[in-house]
Amino acid sequence: MRSGPQLTVDVRKAFDAGIGTYIRNVVPRVLDRLGPGVRAAALVPAGQERQFDWLSGQPELQLVPVRAAPMGLAEQLEFRRHLAPGTLFWATSLAHPIWRRGPLVATVYDVAQLALGRGEGMSVPIAWAAGGLLASQRRRASALLAISEFTRCEFVRCVGPVAGGRIRVTPLGVDEVWFSAASPVRKVAEAPYFVCVGSVRPHKNIARLLLAFASIADRLPHALVIAGLGSRDGAHTRWHAALPPAVQARVRFTGFVEDAALRALVAGADALVFPSLYEGFGLPALEAMAAGCPVLASKAGALPEVCGPAAAGYFDPHSAEDIGRALLQHAALPGPERQAISAGGRAHARSFDWDRTAALTTDAIASALRAAGELK
Repeated sequence: MRSGPQLTVDVRKAFDAGIGTYIRNVVPRVLDRLGPGVRAAALVPAGQERQFDWLSGQPELQLVPVRAAPMGLAEQLEFRRHLAPGTLFWATSLAHPIWRRGPLVATVYDVAQLALGRGEGMSVPIAWAAGGLLASQRRRASALLAISEFTRCEFVRCVGPVAGGRIRVTPLGVDEVWFSAASPVRKVAEAPYFVCVGSVRPHKNIARLLLAFASIADRLPHALVIAGLGSRDGAHTRWHAALPPAVQARVRFTGFVEDAALRALVAGADALVFPSLYEGFGLPALEAMAAGCPVLASKAGALPEVCGPAAAGYFDPHSAEDIGRALLQHAALPGPERQAISAGGRAHARSFDWDRTAALTTDAIASALRAAGELK
């Protein structure tokens, strides 16, 4: 009997914002579902093994430290060294063994690098590298796990068709702690405010949101709080400085916010505003709904699919005027109508469950293991 692992999963991005939420919620559940009959290993960053204690519930799981930086030749050489023939590799990011013929399952979050132009911050080298890795996944993966129907369609449009039903939709879930965040006593400010959650990258459309807010600020009492990592080039600081002084005082960039504080911030907001030009899923919108916070969402990407009729409103993300209109309309809603929106959002969020994500993922991985002769 072979002693090497049958499944190797890459969890090195477990603490990244979006991908990390997926990895921490789905990987342990999948390993539990596969059970002791599958020998598994997890790739982790060398020297950071102690940060992966959340995998301690998997006593047979082998942690494999990887020293190489992502997306380089050294990483590919480490893949070759760590992966025995026949081992199924579960790529939870773009990174995967390119020159290896072993079985592969890959999670696809979006194809933004290919779908967005340079004006949205996607450089030619990034698009080229992502295109090559996505094309490799398309050719080699026995299963591609798209996190939304939108992402599935975008993959086919931008990367190419996938035959034989090899691309499956595995929607994301909402952590139970977001539902307990929905409490009126968790207000974090006396004045009403809108909140936007996400990094300050061009396709997140924060600059246009600021323009929209500045155009209507004199017609409502709200502040605008933007929670997430700032842009590396300091663009958010320049955008803030360009606002009229009276509006500057009502706009706050928080930078990174710890989980518990973020839940309180979202639960206390009048609405979450999600102005993205492109989203493969849009998990912060569902988390806000779970916390009882109404969601004003862009019509772009997967957001209409994910938020459905439970959104408090939709707007054209390319129009500052339309974003402003949505903010004003929501601010004018009477209390009972807001409460109904909040209740509807919480009920909608309940239909997205990490256990369901894990069950769909486990089915795909088990099928790939059987096809590779590694699972009876």
